[in-house]
Amino acid sequence: MATVVRADARRAARVATASPAELVVSIAAAGGAGDPVARIGISVRDKALATRLAGAMTRAVRAVVSPPLRETAVVRVRSRKSLERLGARVGGAIAVVPLTARNLRRAGELVEALRTAGAAGVQLVWDGREPSRETAEAKVFAILERARATPGQAPVVLARGEEPVEALRILIAHRR
Repeated sequence: MATVVRADARRAARVATASPAELVVSIAAAGGAGDPVARIGISVRDKALATRLAGAMTRAVRAVVSPPLRETAVVRVRSRKSLERLGARVGGAIAVVPLTARNLRRAGELVEALRTAGAAGVQLVWDGREPSRETAEAKVFAILERARATPGQAPVVLARGEEPVEALRILIAHRR
């Protein structure tokens, strides 16, 4: 039988001492400022099982944790004119496109131009209010659907703010 103890390392140690034949897994936040963010501890008396568990856990953690992404440049692109001004700086960068009543009509063309120019990813910024939902929603979803239908190109996401969202960074890392 296995027991999983969350956030209480002392309790995990007591359970492991009381039941030496039992597998005890302890998952807890680290204590001090210099410590890692979280710790996973295992208590098992069978050496062969301990070796197999250590290997399996190492593989599982490596599969989940990716190396830190290199810092990606972020460019703000409001129109075709600003895209032309940016030129080669768009290549490999995250393009943030604020949606306004003025640029909404050509936003799909702008997104496709950014993807063609080599942007690593595109983040559409729309708060859901301005331009109004009735005006923008169909256009925004058409842009997102077009991007979804072309997975070989840069990812496109929708966000409320201009700071690139983590989901976009993950999609970019996944593409690389």
